[in-house]
Amino acid sequence: MRCHLSTLTEQTLEGKYWGISTGAFTFYFAPHLQVCAKGLFHSEQNTCLPCNCKGRADYCEDITGICINCRDHSTGDFCEMCEDGYMLARDLDETNITGVNYYYGNPMAIGNSCKHCDCNGNSDPNLIFSECHNVTGHCQHCWGNTAGANCERCAPGFYGDAISAKNCRECDCESGHCDMHTGECLVEAAAVNLCCDECIWHLIGDLRLSNKTVDQLKVGVLNISTGAAANDRLKYYNYTAHRLQVNARVRQLEKKLMLTDGRLPPVREILSRFSTQLSNTQGFLQKAASTIQETEDKNRASILKFQRNEQWTVCASKIYVYVFMCVCMCAKNVTGYHAAIDGASQKLMEKTERLSLADRDLVQRADEHAKELERQANELEEDLRDSDANGFVQRAISAANVYNNIVKYIDDANITSLTTLNLCQRAEDAVTGINLQLGYLLTQSDNVFKESVSLRSEQMVFCFVLCCLCFPVENLNVLVPELLDKLKVVEEKKPVNNVTTNIVRIRELIAQARSVARKVQVSMKFNGQSSVEVHPYSNPEELKTMTSISLFMRVDPDKDPIEDRFILYLGDRNGRKDYMGLAVKNDNLVYVYNLGGEDVEIPLSSKPVSQWPAVFNYIKVLGRHGKVFLTVPSQGSTDEQKFIQKGEAPGTDSLFDVDPKDLVFFVGGVPPDVRLPPPLSLAPFVGCIELASLNNDVISLYNFKATHKMDVVTSAPCPRYKLAFSQSRIASYLFDGTGYALISNIERRSKFGVVIRFDIAVRTIANDGVLFLMVSGDKFFLLELKNGFLRLMYDFGFSNGPKLLENDLPKLQINDARYHEVSVIYHQSKKVILLVDKSHVKSMENPKTTLPFSDIYIGGAPSSILKSRPELAGVVSLKGCVKGFQFQKKDFNLLEEPGTIGISSGCPEEFFMSHKAYFTGESYLGSIAKISPFDNFEGGLNFRTLQQSGLLFYYSEGSDEFSIYLENGGVVLNSRGIRVKSHKKQYNDGMTHFLVASVNNQKYSLFVDDKDKQEKKRPSSATRSSSDSALKTFYYGGSPSSSFKNFTGCITYTYINRQDRDIEPEDFQRYTEKVQTSLQDCPVQRPPAALLSRYRDNTSRAKHNQPQKVKRKEHWLLEDIFFYYLFINIQPCYLSSSPKATPQAFHYGGITNSRQHYTSISDSLSDRSHFSLSLKTHSSFGLIFYVSDVQEDNFMALFLAHGKLVYTFNVADQKVKIKSEDRYNDGEWHDVIFVRDGSMGRLIIDGLTVLEDRAQGSNISWHVSGHLYVGGVPPGKAQKNIQRNSAHSFTGCLKNLQLDGQWLSSVTEMFGVTPCFEGLSEAGTYFSEEGGYIVLDEFFDLGSNFELVMEVRPRVASGLLLHVHTAEGYFTIYIHQGAVVVTVNTGTNEFSTKVSPRQSLCAGKWHRITVTRNANIVQLNVDSEVNHVEAPLNTSSTDARKPVFIGGAPESITTRKAYVGCIRNLAINNSRVTFSKAALVSGAVSIGTCPAA
Repeated sequence: MRCHLSTLTEQTLEGKYWGISTGAFTFYFAPHLQVCAKGLFHSEQNTCLPCNCKGRADYCEDITGICINCRDHSTGDFCEMCEDGYMLARDLDETNITGVNYYYGNPMAIGNSCKHCDCNGNSDPNLIFSECHNVTGHCQHCWGNTAGANCERCAPGFYGDAISAKNCRECDCESGHCDMHTGECLVEAAAVNLCCDECIWHLIGDLRLSNKTVDQLKVGVLNISTGAAANDRLKYYNYTAHRLQVNARVRQLEKKLMLTDGRLPPVREILSRFSTQLSNTQGFLQKAASTIQETEDKNRASILKFQRNEQWTVCASKIYVYVFMCVCMCAKNVTGYHAAIDGASQKLMEKTERLSLADRDLVQRADEHAKELERQANELEEDLRDSDANGFVQRAISAANVYNNIVKYIDDANITSLTTLNLCQRAEDAVTGINLQLGYLLTQSDNVFKESVSLRSEQMVFCFVLCCLCFPVENLNVLVPELLDKLKVVEEKKPVNNVTTNIVRIRELIAQARSVARKVQVSMKFNGQSSVEVHPYSNPEELKTMTSISLFMRVDPDKDPIEDRFILYLGDRNGRKDYMGLAVKNDNLVYVYNLGGEDVEIPLSSKPVSQWPAVFNYIKVLGRHGKVFLTVPSQGSTDEQKFIQKGEAPGTDSLFDVDPKDLVFFVGGVPPDVRLPPPLSLAPFVGCIELASLNNDVISLYNFKATHKMDVVTSAPCPRYKLAFSQSRIASYLFDGTGYALISNIERRSKFGVVIRFDIAVRTIANDGVLFLMVSGDKFFLLELKNGFLRLMYDFGFSNGPKLLENDLPKLQINDARYHEVSVIYHQSKKVILLVDKSHVKSMENPKTTLPFSDIYIGGAPSSILKSRPELAGVVSLKGCVKGFQFQKKDFNLLEEPGTIGISSGCPEEFFMSHKAYFTGESYLGSIAKISPFDNFEGGLNFRTLQQSGLLFYYSEGSDEFSIYLENGGVVLNSRGIRVKSHKKQYNDGMTHFLVASVNNQKYSLFVDDKDKQEKKRPSSATRSSSDSALKTFYYGGSPSSSFKNFTGCITYTYINRQDRDIEPEDFQRYTEKVQTSLQDCPVQRPPAALLSRYRDNTSRAKHNQPQKVKRKEHWLLEDIFFYYLFINIQPCYLSSSPKATPQAFHYGGITNSRQHYTSISDSLSDRSHFSLSLKTHSSFGLIFYVSDVQEDNFMALFLAHGKLVYTFNVADQKVKIKSEDRYNDGEWHDVIFVRDGSMGRLIIDGLTVLEDRAQGSNISWHVSGHLYVGGVPPGKAQKNIQRNSAHSFTGCLKNLQLDGQWLSSVTEMFGVTPCFEGLSEAGTYFSEEGGYIVLDEFFDLGSNFELVMEVRPRVASGLLLHVHTAEGYFTIYIHQGAVVVTVNTGTNEFSTKVSPRQSLCAGKWHRITVTRNANIVQLNVDSEVNHVEAPLNTSSTDARKPVFIGGAPESITTRKAYVGCIRNLAINNSRVTFSKAALVSGAVSIGTCPAA
């Protein structure tokens, strides 16, 4: 057992007698004495001083300060010891315990001093402030069976070495006494000479036993020498005097009490009667209160129901009125325009009336659907709250059924919306038909056409509302989802705007339902007739290269004889194409698969099924290189039996090629209408199955599409011991990036105290993710991973904004697939301490504030919480494992918390494997293995790219190279100069492609997508073997030494044949060289339209991504409306548009002529001027201040030379020049004053250094004109008067610029000047919110054929990135509400394309943008997500040589807002753009540096 520090409950002592106890005496104090506040005691000096109780008691005794009612099993005068049977928890809760030096002595006595306590390391470790006596130095609590003044010997009854070995052991003697060193038994205890240092204490003890009067005691006190011991005794005498006075009063009260006792019985009887009547009255009151509460509950429920019905009525009424108005307006307009046309108006009116009636019916049906969706959403939400990852099976099925019903209603709504769309189109067709009939009236007909377009647009607005219902579930995340809790909406009386609100809510609930269903780790019991169809893999393309399935299966041979039975099937619905499956055949587990050739069966004959124990056994099968793994757990120990069987498909087919539309996944059996391949056409399964993973993703039977004859009530699932297998023996929780845990009312387990501690053990390979988050209104506390490093940010309402702990210390990087213990300690409400793996890493102070939270989110949070603060907008959920979470050392079972959703138990190793890698063109992966690719090689991989060239695989031995790479869009296998090329050359189309390359004694083979097959016979001269079979290095995606261009794109699910192990998917996480490579998910790409060329095969375009044709401007109306609704709720960017900066300070530099211009200053300048400013810089040279006349004959300047300040001006033909002796380029702020008084100059630095100089002769008139320049000068200026190496801008900050005591505020122009930002910076060019732009010269060609690449990190959702203006039109790139848009205007046509990347542009990360133009095709690539647009073939190009504006442009050129954020690595046609050499840098632009936060 341990002593635990906890928050103390408040006690009240006012109005009561209270006391203190010291051994045999107890002293009572009356309430009229002065009582200090809680935590303080009344001292002799009549002041209140803090109690020294270590936070374990609320009150202490007056005078002495001895603690009252020590808690948490502590004891002692100052709660410094633990009670018997307890020991102090010596962990990091007790800060600054170790290393404390204790002292004793009487420094007040002449010749005495404080000395170190020496207890030979044997003192009680629980002691914090008093290891030894403060006067004598005697150790007070010897530890480990030791004794003595210095704990230098073993205690009586023990023997051994107390100083060195510290092994005092109990004597084994009948007498109980032995020699304290040897252990030899003695008849009686050996005498131990005690020191006589305690004489003074014996004397004091005698004084205490004497019967001296109070006056005698006071005299005795005056005669005692002052010192530490005397001071202690003085306190004792003082409260003894109080005790004597109080005892006299107590005796008087006792006499009165005896007289009063005889009068008490009648009073007690009366009180008893009153007490009985009072109890009866309380009972009646409780019943009345209960009745009132029930009435209030019913009333509240009725009000909520009424409000809900009222809101639905209002919602439906609004929709009805809106549609009715649209239709009526349509009828009125069309009727009016055709009233004068021959008989046409009547026909159109009839069609309009029918349309109106149909639309009214649709509104009613839409209202009914919306109500049903609301009911289903409520039911789903209840099921989700009642279910967890290991929850009850029936609830999981209920949640899945509700999900299916919602999908059904969405499909119904889809039909309804399509019907509405058809009616809209029919209305347009009707108008068009009438126009054809009335063709001879061209003008009138044109008006009718315009009105029909108006009708269609108005109808489509309503269609847009209803179309929200028909969005497929996989597209729901297109809108920014917002979780809306319906009950809270009703309580807060916020009306639901329209049906879309419920749809957004349902989208998130469906996503949560899917997440929960995927993680239900419960089996299903199959009875020989039942079957389950599971939702197939989310990305079927990834199954083509490598497919692995793992599951738990239980059979009972004693109850159900083993027969040939079907287990599972993954493949084509009709059983005709590629497939894979499991079955029991001839008492063996058999893996069956077909990759387009023959059926392959791999039986696991080493362990017949009839010999399996009646427990769950773990099975895993691996795709093309067929493997079957079986793990049988031991029933009596932790041992496991493992079995494996290998096989391989014959022929060259290697791709698991199934159309995603026809892909099905059946377990246990199949419905009668499904055909299975002959090898799997067997009787359904009997037993229990629990799915585990598919390609390392957690799956569950409860994520089913349909069940057949499955009844979990009559066929209860088999229980599985979750810790039966070694990979699951450590209790942990799996977070897959979609769920979170919520601990509500965290103080229910332990209270907040002086020390508040959170502990979490995390294992992950993710770059970003929440560890835990607390939010309360505007206050929050966030611990997260950012780029692999721990990042702590919190705000408890501080006046200066959030506190941020962010660093790239190696200890803070924890995404290495190992468990790390992370602890956060909040100490004394003012200090945050961060520990990693029990080691202190970082601390941060803040204003003293109590922790204002009650709930804590682990691993993620609902979207509504993350949107509550801009600082949380970019936060993502955790992908990894959490082994435990503790608050105040109390454990929590996250799966049992009611608010937890979407997490599961266990931590499979597969979750930390990386089979995917994203390469940026400058990255590669390297590993070592025993391979010899020149002699025998087989390797396969998936790749996806938009680049025509790039290295996929590389290996070398000396000058010999083996490589696989892309060249002009085709795939090439190269072995020692022998090249095999693919036939097709369009593999850089952004689609996923699969290749297999092999080398043997006969030939070189290259297969791409199982269709493009090329071979070349191996010449006999190429059969020489490699040098040896030692470990060799190979690379994916590039190489540090190859001449090939590194790859840009994704490489996934690779394998090669190694000599030291079987073929299996490569785990990139284990690779020794990982250079600038992301091992997270590859960015999702839409299939792009490759740039047109005369060699392009137009039939290769995906049907769902046809090129966008150029439209007339009026046709963009509907798209603009849709775009507005889609982004109307865009949240602020993660990074603030106003980074923290020094007030009224400016930063100069980055370009040669960075500067500010001040006007109207020269008139006030004379030969007597007083300037002052503050300077901070690291520059050795550079101009700070300059003013002159037009010819620069008269001037004044302040500049840096070799880090020293130089002040100079002219007096006629003479120069005054003052130079400091010290350097001031140390990066600190320095105050500088430079004065001219006629011919004399004065330079004052930091108010201490005063330097003067003057010119000879009398004062001469001195005048300047034009601008005053700060920070630098225009090109060519100032070189006449100051040294050349200082006639350029300095790099640094200035503030507080004043002339004659007045602030300079008339800045007219700025060039490359920004606020002086604080904190960390990074490389790049920053465009500040004050506005600015860069103009490149006309060297860069942005004509009809070019490629432009840049990286951006925006701080606003909209802004101009690049603009080129020509006489005919313009070319522009900008961001608008989180989307990147490219627009080309040729004067006659305008066409554009945009990309809204999956990861928000405003999330605080860098994004890579590539724009490629080839004649009439413009392609936009943002983080590998691609879109394009085609223009008419006769489109003329923009002028190839025009200035290029970056980050903004003058209002005369464009009205788009300037960009705010950072830009780096801009390249045009593979030519790097250097902003420091730009033709012009105007406004608030910082070249070279960007604020990092």
